Amino acid sequence: MTMKQPMVTRTVLMPIDLYNRISTYAKTYDLSWSAAVRKLTEAQLPVEEAFPFEGVPFDA
Repeated sequence: MTMKQPMVTRTVLMPIDLYNRISTYAKTYDLSWSAAVRKLTEAQLPVEEAFPFEGVPFDA
């Protein structure tokens, strides 16, 4: 018998600038927003090191 994985929904409050940076990072590297957050969380990197923002365009 196969056990199903539970669906987990999380609500996180964060500054809109950080949300937009994660979104831009995800689009730049063809990741979903959730995958980008997961990748950065698993790497446990400070935001400044994890986001190579030099030259990455922000959404207008």
